[in-house]
Amino acid sequence: MNRTALGMIYGLLGGLSLSLGGPIVRMLSEDTNSWQFLAWRSYAFMIFMFAIAIWRAGTLRAVATETGKIGHMLLPIACLVGFGQICYVLGLIHTTVANVGFIIGAGPVFTAFVAWIVLKERLKTSGTIALAAACIGIAIMFKDGLAGEGMLGNLFALGAMVTYSFYVILLRITRDIDTFVASGFGGLIATVAAAWLAGGHLQIPLPDVALAIASGTIQVGFGFAFLTLASKLIPAAQVTLLVLTETVLGPLWVWLLINEVPSVSALIGGVVILSSVAAFAGISLVDERHRTRER
Repeated sequence: MNRTALGMIYGLLGGLSLSLGGPIVRMLSEDTNSWQFLAWRSYAFMIFMFAIAIWRAGTLRAVATETGKIGHMLLPIACLVGFGQICYVLGLIHTTVANVGFIIGAGPVFTAFVAWIVLKERLKTSGTIALAAACIGIAIMFKDGLAGEGMLGNLFALGAMVTYSFYVILLRITRDIDTFVASGFGGLIATVAAAWLAGGHLQIPLPDVALAIASGTIQVGFGFAFLTLASKLIPAAQVTLLVLTETVLGPLWVWLLINEVPSVSALIGGVVILSSVAAFAGISLVDERHRTRER
């Protein structure tokens, strides 16, 4: 199997794993609150990331060496991962899965905007148009929130999307270094914060513990791992397109399994966002091919 095919498989598996977040949260019992779930989920994610770091490095000494290479970037990456996890789960709890998925789906376009500011990467006309279209889509989705339905959840989803964008930028800066340890420390930050906000009361029903562990490993753990591996094999534009499977499948799972139907505003805004991101990724992919041929 060639690198491109393997990278696309990794990307699809990553999007599929991440799309399971909505159904998992919706299956929680009423005996478990958001902070308790977050504490267990983040703990499982932390252990999973540290395990991957050890597996890839081979020894604890090699892990320590790789961690040293991350340097001053470790804390920012960890904070973004931790805060992003909190925003993501709270978004799912306070609004529909469709709203969270579509808003986060605008992340690649906003990442290009952040890269223009932070990394001085030129934002082309296509990127500017896509960014404007994504903003319009998000504004349409916030229409329901302004009417009193899901505003808090939409804001949390927006926070998750912003942290995702800055996280990707830091991954670009540290692209030659394994950052699984930094992501693991992000899980530690989220675990401590959630446990503190839960008042230390972390005893929840065993089925909910299983759901939290599944969310921290199968959903976000494997999701992060697969997308990290995909980014090393295929262009970022292709990864962006493959990540859209999460945005499409997430609302579909809860629609089929939980009967959670997105609002009209969410569907319209989501279509605008997905169209802008797909067009942006497609144009970026064509530009990447042209640059490759010129070399």
